[in-house]
This record gives sequence, structure tokens and C-alpha cells, in this order.
Amino acid sequence: MFGLENLAGSLIPDWATYFLQSQLPPAQIVFSAILIVTFGLIATERLHRTVAALGGAVATLAAGGYFSYAYSWVPYFTYFASLSYQMEIGLPFLTPVWQPLLFSFTDVYKEFISWSTILIIISIVIITSVASRSGLFEYIIVKVIKFSGGDIKKLFLYIWALTFILTMLLGNNPTFIIVSVLVFQIARVLDLNPVPYILGTMFVANAGSSSTVISGFVNVLVSGYYNLDPARWLSYPTFIVLGLPIALSCMGIALFFIFRHYKDAFQIPKEKMEYLEMRSRLLSFDERTLVRNPKIFWRLGVLVAATVVGFVVAGFVGIPFYVVALVSAFAFLFVSGENPERTLREVNWSLVFFFIGIFIIVGGVDSTNVLGNLGNSLGTLTFCNVPGTVSLVTLFCGLSSGALYNISVATALLYVIPSLSASALINQNLVIWSLLYGANIGASLTPIGGTPNLIAITSLEREGYHVSWRNFLKIGVPITFVSLFAGIPLLIVFSRLLGWGLDFTSLILRILRFFLFL
Repeated sequence: MFGLENLAGSLIPDWATYFLQSQLPPAQIVFSAILIVTFGLIATERLHRTVAALGGAVATLAAGGYFSYAYSWVPYFTYFASLSYQMEIGLPFLTPVWQPLLFSFTDVYKEFISWSTILIIISIVIITSVASRSGLFEYIIVKVIKFSGGDIKKLFLYIWALTFILTMLLGNNPTFIIVSVLVFQIARVLDLNPVPYILGTMFVANAGSSSTVISGFVNVLVSGYYNLDPARWLSYPTFIVLGLPIALSCMGIALFFIFRHYKDAFQIPKEKMEYLEMRSRLLSFDERTLVRNPKIFWRLGVLVAATVVGFVVAGFVGIPFYVVALVSAFAFLFVSGENPERTLREVNWSLVFFFIGIFIIVGGVDSTNVLGNLGNSLGTLTFCNVPGTVSLVTLFCGLSSGALYNISVATALLYVIPSLSASALINQNLVIWSLLYGANIGASLTPIGGTPNLIAITSLEREGYHVSWRNFLKIGVPITFVSLFAGIPLLIVFSRLLGWGLDFTSLILRILRFFLFL
């Protein structure tokens, strides 16, 4: 992204490039250590993940300042090396290169941080915050409760189907927060242990996170990095075509293991009076009490539909995604008539600063070409092997995401994709989608894999129900592994249908290069 990657494409002789590369190991060690320590603190929860990310960002900036001083001679070196080289080869117009070895502080806010991604996240949080306060989604959930007729198994099957749909529209984090509140209320009314139902809701929300561009922050991150490129199937309408089948298969797998692992929790009481009493308590929910202002209630319902339509249309006509998100956020604030300051206070600024910190840390590591080298190493393991590359990327990303928090892992691996696909000679789009799938599904592996997991565990703790790592892994491991292995064949099928197999252009160039230097 920076540094030597720019040098490689500039008018600098090979001997100078090799000499500069030999100067990098100290910086590679320092920036890699910052990344490893930060991810370790996030994974072990020794520090809050936002504090850890910002601490790592500060360390990256400090190290960047030191190496800028230590390598202050590099711009002068590149200047004279490029001039002498261009004079040697007889270029009519000399273009001297003034290039730092790593990065400047200007690069940090101009290149490292994806501001469009930050704007999308803030806008989506505003939309979901305003919409959820209207009572719209709670109203729909209560309707679903009554539609179940009091049958516990049907009730949660319907609730989880609705959870999947809301995840497509709102994202897995806000959906889980909204639905979990109702699930806790249902558990209290029926005097049930809420653990099976809360964890079930969490696993379904994680499964649905692969369905649309906004269904998970990983999707927002990766799609934003590639500017929601329709050619990569990352615009809103094209994303659904590939993401929804994968998400539906994962939801089916999650439901199978949920009902199998917690089968006793969904049994209807044998005593008829107990069943009738439970049924009457369920059906006693009054959805009308949730509608505080009927006029605004229906207006916001229309706005939710209009926002989804706007995302789809924008994907077809090429309007930037963050523009649609900002316009929708403004519309929700304007129509709701609520105090904007209250809504902005509810924005998860902790997550925003977490993203900024991770962007800076990963950008610093990438400037040393460590991530590029990692991609080359991984790519050589599956050279010209489509199933092998899909399996490697999906499993590596899935297991890493479960152990280290999926957003931070996805951010780092974004910089590995170009070199990995080039080294393996596999179409980059296939590698991108393997990363997306692995990061979303891997979140279900451990209690720290994704944000809904953390919310679920802490919410249950507040209610007096402790879920140990061992108990979580008993259901999280089979759901994650079966979903990962089920998704790999799907991705391979998509690669065949879309022509995402071998990258023949890179293959031909590599063959030509081989014969030219023979």
C-alpha cells in the first residue's frame, strides 16, 4: 500500500530497491509486535478492545515517528538513485523520486483510515437506533409471538426466522440487541432459563451476517475497502445473490444444532393446565402498547423499506454506499422529530474508535510489507489450486476470527489478499469472498469471536446466568466447523459459475517473465 510497494512501480534501479528492502527488518519486527500484542490483548480481554486498539495505534504512530527519523536519509537516497538511473537509460524527461521508506503522518489519515467505512457505520447505527425506538421491530416480534399460538418450538423458530430477516436489514449487532430484549421478557414470563434462547438468537444472527452488505460490520469493512465494486459482487444487490444462499445454509446448520443441543428447552409441558397457562401468558403480550406515536411509527416503517430500496438502486447506478447511508440517517433523524443529540449519544463511538485504531495498526504493519510476504507464503501452499485456496483462506480466516475477534482479523487479512491471490494465481474475487465467509462464520466459534457473542454473554451474566467457555464451545465448535466446511463447496460452485478460477492473466505474465529471464 505504501513504501516499497510504491517504490517497486517507480523509476528506481533494482539494486537500490533491494538495498532499501534490506533495511526493513527492524521496522517489521516492531510493527508486527505491536499488532500481535494488540490482538492478544483483545483476545484475552485484558483491556477493553477499544483501549487496546487505540493503544496499539498510538504505539504505531510513535514507532512510525522513530523510523521516519531513523530512515530520514531514504528520500535523498531515492532522489539521487532515481536521477542517475533515468540518466543512465537515457530518458528524455527526468522524474526524480522523493520517497520515504515507510509512511508519513499524512498517510495515516489519508490512506490508512477508511473514512467511507466509518461514515457507513455511524449512519447505520443512527438509522437502527431511531427505528428501534419507534417500537416497530418489537411490534413485529410480538405479532410473531401471537402467530406461534403459544407453541414454544414454533415460537422460537419464527423468532429466529425474523432475526435472520432483521439481520439482513439492520445488521447482526442491532438485531441481536432488539430481539434479545424480547427473548429475555419471554423467558421471564414463562419462567424459563434464557440461555438456550439467547445463544440460539446469537447463532442465528451470526449466520445471517453473511447475507447483505450491511448485515455485518465485516461486510461493511471489506465492501468499503473495494468501494462496493459490482464487478467483485460487493454492491448491495450483487452481494445478496452470493451472500444469501450461504447465510441460509448456515442458519439451517445453526438451527439443527440448537434444537439438538437444547432439545429439552423446546418440549411442550405434558400437563395440559401448565401448557394452557403458558400459552395464555404468551398471548397476553399487547403490541399496541409499543406504538407510542402511530404517525411516526408508520413513517419510520416506510423509511426502513425506502432505505433498503435505496441501497439496492445505488448498487445498480453506482452511487457511493456511504452517500445513501448518510441521506437515510438524515431522513430518520428528520422524520422522527427526536433530539439529534440523544441519538448521537447512542452511537457506538467505542466501535468507531476501535475501527480507527485497527486501521492505523494494520496500515503500519502493511507499510513494512509483512502482510504482503504472508500472502505470498500462503499463496505458494495452494498454487493453481482453487479448492485448496478456498479451503485455506476460509479455514484460516474462520479460526483466526473465532480466536481473535473477527473485525480485527478481517482488517489485517484485507492486506494479505492481493499478494495471496497473485502468488496462488487464483482470481482475487474468490479470495475476497472466502475471507468474507470465514470471518462471518468464524465469529460463532468462541465467546469473543463477534460483538453479538460478547453482548449475549454479558447480558446473561447480568441476569445471573453464567456461560462458561466450555459450555459455549460445545455448541459453537460444531456449528462453526460444519458451516465452514459446508460453505467451501458453495464458494467453489460460485467460482465455477462466475469464472473465478485460475487467474490466467497473471499465469501468462509469470510464464513470460520466466522465459525472458531464462
